Amino acid sequence: MSLLIKAVCLWDIKKIIKNMKDYLLILKTEGNVWTDLSPEQLQKHIENGGAYIGNLIKEGILKNANPIDKGSRLITESNGVLRDGPFNESKEVVAGYFHIVAKDIDEAVAIAKANPIFGDIPTKIEVHPMMAIQPA
Repeated sequence: MSLLIKAVCLWDIKKIIKNMKDYLLILKTEGNVWTDLSPEQLQKHIENGGAYIGNLIKEGILKNANPIDKGSRLITESNGVLRDGPFNESKEVVAGYFHIVAKDIDEAVAIAKANPIFGDIPTKIEVHPMMAIQPA
């Protein structure tokens, strides 16, 4: 591929990305895929999840993603007093996040719906549009 063609392709990609918006997908599960699935189910989960993530990377959709580890803390403020404590006990836990780009909220929802975790463990995915902050 010539340098000119590479430059034009890069320009086209940047043009397409400018029309995209950032979204934060927050995965909430009941239970823990790492401990609740059998070894065979976990292996299938890893394979399916890896393929899903690989496809998002290949398509230039995924900016970042990570699972969330145990030990999160909740900071609250009431009457000027900050409190630091563990999350309230709940079956639902924040399991991870995906930072993606999509043309609109509907496309972001479709990307979230395609996540194979839905077939493995009870899951909810929150789709949040991220606000662009312009430099001063």
